[in-house]
Amino acid sequence: MRTIVLNFLVSLFFNGILTQSHRRPKPVYTCGGNITGESGIFGSQGYPGVYPAYTKCVWKITVPRDKVVSLSFRVLDLESDTLCRYDFVDVYDGHINGQRLGRFCGTSRPGALVTNGNKMQVTMVSDANTAGSGFLAVFAGVRPNEKGNRYCGGLLDRSPGSLTTPNWPEKDYPAGVTCTWHIVAPQNQIIQLKFEKFDVERDNYCRYDHVAIFNGEEASDATRIGRFCGDSPPAPIYSDGNHLLIQFLSDLSLTADGFIGHYQFRPKNSIISSRGPPTSTTTPTTPAVTTGPVALTYSEALCRQKCRRTGVIDSHYCSSNFVITGTLVSAVMREKSLHAVLSIIGVYKQGSLAIQQAGKRLSARVVILCRKCPLVRRGLNYIVMGQTDEEGKGVIAPHHLVMAFKGKRHRELSVLKNIHC
Repeated sequence: MRTIVLNFLVSLFFNGILTQSHRRPKPVYTCGGNITGESGIFGSQGYPGVYPAYTKCVWKITVPRDKVVSLSFRVLDLESDTLCRYDFVDVYDGHINGQRLGRFCGTSRPGALVTNGNKMQVTMVSDANTAGSGFLAVFAGVRPNEKGNRYCGGLLDRSPGSLTTPNWPEKDYPAGVTCTWHIVAPQNQIIQLKFEKFDVERDNYCRYDHVAIFNGEEASDATRIGRFCGDSPPAPIYSDGNHLLIQFLSDLSLTADGFIGHYQFRPKNSIISSRGPPTSTTTPTTPAVTTGPVALTYSEALCRQKCRRTGVIDSHYCSSNFVITGTLVSAVMREKSLHAVLSIIGVYKQGSLAIQQAGKRLSARVVILCRKCPLVRRGLNYIVMGQTDEEGKGVIAPHHLVMAFKGKRHRELSVLKNIHC
């Protein structure tokens, strides 16, 4: 009996060793790297543990030359923010200077992201506060224009059909997205496109969020039918031939409802093509200017000055091109200056400042030439008085007035609106 028990225990012991030896080791995900192959899986540093703070990780993916990259997130768990300003994952078409396909955060996973070529770059950035396990993603090399559940864009070759911005109609479209739809009709037909609803961040020249529509298969100034933004749907659009290209781009600031458009194929020559010179849904206007744009630029000498505010609101009012109050919603360093977006609370003097509208929200872009003078923080309210550049952006130098805004200042600023400078 003892022999039988002993043999049984020995058998259990060796079976355990064999079982453990055949177990696959848990994958270890590191910060970035070059990934090559037909398919693969990768994750944020330390996944499924909490991702570390203050990191920037870059993964460069390459699939065989005759394929394009299709990426899907199995898990997405990052600090949530409407504009993904803090912790985020950026996905790019290509490795160097590629078009951003999207910026993602929170826990809502997008559909498949697909490149135009055989390369993709994925970048994850985290700030001081981390909140989640990061991400786990799979990629594969697929045939160009392969059907599937895409995040946005793709080949459309069946009529009738529709196209919408991401999140439509439940939420505003996300920031930092590029979508390209290629509509292809049979050889003897053309394409008619109508927008049922349209709400894209307003700007006089559609420089920020916009929809660009092109005749043919390629995007160029020569083939562009129009560039559209604002909240008025463009007039119906007709292609010259059997190809129509639609590109939607959103930047990293304000967003809006988005759009839904419907297309159908029509017999050639049944409708006169509506192609004309490039247009936009907003008519460029020149605001009344009190003080013309000035050429203020960054210099080391300028930023070496003592950062000390002089004067008061009254003394700065007439010398300023614009006077607004607003909440600082984003700030990014570019070429030694701070590029900021303010969600406007009040406008007391517009001058030549370009003000964008997205739904009911107004915003303005401001360049603070010296990044630490004045020192500003996201989420706080400010009175901003400064000059503008030729593009309508606000320009703030150390001698301009920027100060914290409190409600009691509103009456003082309202009185100044009636002053004749």
